[in-house]
Amino acid sequence: MQDFKTVDDYLFSGYGLGLEDVLRDGCTLGRPDIRLAARAKVLPRLMRSVREPDGGEYVTYEGMLILDGLWYRFGCHIFMDASGLCFLADVTQFEAVEWQLRVAV
Repeated sequence: MQDFKTVDDYLFSGYGLGLEDVLRDGCTLGRPDIRLAARAKVLPRLMRSVREPDGGEYVTYEGMLILDGLWYRFGCHIFMDASGLCFLADVTQFEAVEWQLRVAV
């Protein structure tokens, strides 16, 4: 998953955010951090949700991350505990699928 590391490094150096944070917030809140408001969009699709006996929830998402005109397909698992704290438990897929080159004339 070379694309994951490249995007993670870019986000961290430019915005102080990790790709895990962007995917987690995009999937659970419906939008990435405000610092990326004009640059990124997360289009998640909930695939599965399992409620744990302790009140936590384990959810699986697939979707697209659009970052600066580049489209990335992702798959991830997010765990939310009973208090609402959540973290990205696993990334199953992350790859660039489309990009557009714009030339100013």
